[in-house]
Amino acid sequence: MDKVSLLKLGLTEDEKNTFDNKKKVEFSKRLGSLLKVSRADAKNDECFICEKECSSFCNSHSVPKFCLQNISVAGKFYHSGNLVDMPMLDKDKGLGEAGTFKIICRDCDSSVFSDYENPEAYYQEGPTDKMLAQIAMKNHLKSISKRQLEIQLYKNIAKEFDNHEMMSHMEAIASTDLKEYIDEFKYAKKACQSKWDNNYYLSYFESIPYVFPIAFQNNIALVSDLEGGTINDIYNHLSDYVIKSVHICVFPLENHSVVMMFCRNGENRYSKFFKQFKKLSSEEKLKVINYIIFSYSEDYYFYKGIDQDILGNENLKDVAKTTSVSVADSPFADSLTAAKESYDLNKRDTIPNFLSETYKVV
Repeated sequence: MDKVSLLKLGLTEDEKNTFDNKKKVEFSKRLGSLLKVSRADAKNDECFICEKECSSFCNSHSVPKFCLQNISVAGKFYHSGNLVDMPMLDKDKGLGEAGTFKIICRDCDSSVFSDYENPEAYYQEGPTDKMLAQIAMKNHLKSISKRQLEIQLYKNIAKEFDNHEMMSHMEAIASTDLKEYIDEFKYAKKACQSKWDNNYYLSYFESIPYVFPIAFQNNIALVSDLEGGTINDIYNHLSDYVIKSVHICVFPLENHSVVMMFCRNGENRYSKFFKQFKKLSSEEKLKVINYIIFSYSEDYYFYKGIDQDILGNENLKDVAKTTSVSVADSPFADSLTAAKESYDLNKRDTIPNFLSETYKVV
């Protein structure tokens, strides 16, 4: 049988032992230089929303700033770097550097997202369709910015290390992703301006009477549902196959929290998963959302007052290192089955559930 495995983020124990401070400094300098050049190469001339010429872009937050403030200690909080061993990552971040991107102008940043970035809006029954469209816009803008940078980074790595074949492959995948994100952004932008309220399907929304110790907002392409059925074949690179995302938000507010999950209306690929999810108890739903966040994303932010022993949980760290990058000894290896096993949502009890009252911010 063909052997296949998924790569893990971060360094192994052996690599950590050989990665001394001198190597860490050298690595950080080299990576920093590549990123600086790549950011300059990836810089747009126009605001992605209003399409007006722009020389100075706004430092936009992918997670609302008022949510980050509720989990900060002296303006700082933890992030994925506290779970994944990456020598170039700092262990905490400030409000001005958490999940930020720079591809829209200040006027658009302050006006386009005003409905969903208003904390008072979360004291009502649930988000409006316009709020969901704004969230989707912000998520896709963050993804567009990330892919634009990655494409330039792959090009510069290819030049720097003379590794054109591998980097060309990575660049092609990122370019496909970029096109899909731009298409979804255009849909969300149109939905924001629409007079109709049926552009997005809110599959789950709950207001929780305590403050979560984590903040999160992102679009995620789930591989499989709760029964192992395929949602996205992430290794299907045919030009007509489009990866579909679901949007998940975890917002800690001043005295309570909200959690939601939604997708583009009419997106049938998630139908079975949503039906399975609805049958779960409130506690199990929160466990599933919690597991999705840590296994699929790196864009989560922690309350800095959280117990360090919890962040040292080995199962949690292992789940946080999950990636979809497949390494196989044959082009016919079943990477999708390996990914389903790696992202299995039925493993949700193996890690701490930060959305439970046990870990609330006091």
